[in-house]
Amino acid sequence: MPLDVTPHLNPATTAIVNMECQENLLGDRPLLPGLAESARRTGLLDNLSALFDAGRKVGVRIYYCTDERRPDGFGFAHNTFVNLRASSAAGTTGGQGPVMPQIAPRPEDVVFRREQGLTGFFATGLDQYLRNTKVTTLIVTGVSLNIAVLGTAIEAMNLGYTVVVPPDCIAGDPYEYAEHVVRYTMRNIAFVVPSPTITAAWR
Repeated sequence: MPLDVTPHLNPATTAIVNMECQENLLGDRPLLPGLAESARRTGLLDNLSALFDAGRKVGVRIYYCTDERRPDGFGFAHNTFVNLRASSAAGTTGGQGPVMPQIAPRPEDVVFRREQGLTGFFATGLDQYLRNTKVTTLIVTGVSLNIAVLGTAIEAMNLGYTVVVPPDCIAGDPYEYAEHVVRYTMRNIAFVVPSPTITAAWR
């Protein structure tokens, strides 16, 4: 029998976190072309825009976790291959760039500019903000499912949050890999429901 996500979507105790939907990843000259193509196939930005608009209308706060670093690269970790590729790519020395304009943060949103680590809770104030505002359900969105989205969902579950992941609001590389992660991993730690199901609960 399918589990009902609706009781967990009270706007007063729900937040949305968006991972790394930035121009150097999803723009015209992406660092990871396969990820950008997967996002296009998913309709990621359109789906995120609709989800964010629906959430804001009922008071759900949007949190953005962006990948940032000093322009000179000082202090940036080089102990993972993804960081090594990012630091050597032309034009990305200051991080992954601004959030994509289609889903740009608004004044009421919260932006965590993460300079270290690979996930939303590491070296940010995300957990403190959520606890201080009585959030118990976290909707995890963005890129990439390969690392940041999956890692953030696992961290949220470990910290005691109910996790919701809309598969039309995430993307991974390659596209087929993302389908497998959602089917065989994500559904074991989160409610996996499309964004229209979430927004319908807020009407």
